[in-house]
Amino acid sequence: MADTSSNSPGILATILAVFRQNRLPCLVLNVFAVALVVSYYQVPALAGFWEALGAFKTRSAFAFSCVSTMFAAAILPTGIQWMMGTLPKEGNGKRLLLLMLFWGYRGMEIDLFYHFQTWLFGDRQDALTLVKKVLVDQFIMSPLWFVPTYVIALRWVELGGSWKRTRPTLDREFWTRTCPTVLVTNWLVWIPALALVYSLPAALQFPLFSVVMCFFILVVTVMTQRKG
Repeated sequence: MADTSSNSPGILATILAVFRQNRLPCLVLNVFAVALVVSYYQVPALAGFWEALGAFKTRSAFAFSCVSTMFAAAILPTGIQWMMGTLPKEGNGKRLLLLMLFWGYRGMEIDLFYHFQTWLFGDRQDALTLVKKVLVDQFIMSPLWFVPTYVIALRWVELGGSWKRTRPTLDREFWTRTCPTVLVTNWLVWIPALALVYSLPAALQFPLFSVVMCFFILVVTVMTQRKG
């Protein structure tokens, strides 16, 4: 009990620091997402584009979710890091391949989860349905699965795809500091963003997620490299 209480102030300070550092980009990201949703409901010309994108997503099924997430979270940030000259000097090809494998899989997994949410709660856009979907997404799936596996996968990639090297890093600090910090950052962006995602028809939910993810990764990559 004494050890846990002594660590608490450090964890709280870390989470508050994360909030201060990310509040502006998180606000920008969600204003961007609001603009996209408004464009669907209020701008006829852009609504046609969104309808066409939704139809394409329906035809492509999980191929769309795999490729779009792979581009947004692996290919795009790697390209930005390459242009900024911040990629590691060795192993870039393997690193990109591992990132593509993980994000391609994760995109299909999230798409499947959206289908499950639609089956579980229906495809209505009323407030109660939105609240149920966001709560399950962010307060059950994210802390139990999405965030821990995301952080573990990124460590695995940065350690060359070696589970032998990754496993010892999954220590107490990982579970009590790293994961909670990433979870808070995740909430800052995705709680409001997912309320917008789930407010769209089912066929358009993953396309909007993909666009927000692309912009999110772009901002995070640039910010990280500038801090570095």
